[in-house]
Amino acid sequence: MPNSDLLPSLLVKINENQLALEAAILELSNWVERLVRGSRQRSRRLGRD
Repeated sequence: MPNSDLLPSLLVKINENQLALEAAILELSNWVERLVRGSRQRSRRLGRD
């Protein structure tokens, strides 16, 4: 199989991986945001603004 035949499938795989990484980074960002928000709320309840 010539290399030119492999290029489209390689580009599809790269795109799939990019989308998966984007979703993982977004999920991680959301998790950190919730963690920080919860920490701030606990600090406020304890009077540690």
